[in-house]
Amino acid sequence: MKGYLFTILLFFSGSALYAQSVSFGDLLNLTGMTGVQEHDLLLAKGFKAAGTQTFSGKTFEQFTKVTKGTPDKTESVLLGAGVKTVSGNVTHEIIYNTQQEQDLNNLLAEAKKSNMSLIFQGTDATSNIYRFDNSLFRASISLAFDKKSGNVDVQQK
Repeated sequence: MKGYLFTILLFFSGSALYAQSVSFGDLLNLTGMTGVQEHDLLLAKGFKAAGTQTFSGKTFEQFTKVTKGTPDKTESVLLGAGVKTVSGNVTHEIIYNTQQEQDLNNLLAEAKKSNMSLIFQGTDATSNIYRFDNSLFRASISLAFDKKSGNVDVQQK
């Protein structure tokens, strides 16, 4: 009996070690948070501030997470500058990057199960692209053909 209990405990602890850091819902929520809330959430999930980065002409604050023992499991979250919407709310573009195929597959599955509609599925020269939309959010998931990298770009409308 103790052997079964130990096996179950070992299984769940091992699966927790390889779980992705952020969920699709977390990424959606980050778009409407204040800077302090964003930092608190990401720091609680093990990310560390890594300065700023310019991407596509926009400046983003970068947070990275490297899992100990697996340097190829680097995750990063880019937080865009706040933009005031017509309603007066401030929104941020969020870009999540990872090199883990399983994390990307999980995020894609979460997006498909969300209340967002898949409005486009196609490819470009290097990746499969999935675009989701609803009345509040727009999300784009890009998965490299070699399944070694990808990103999720989320924006609040």
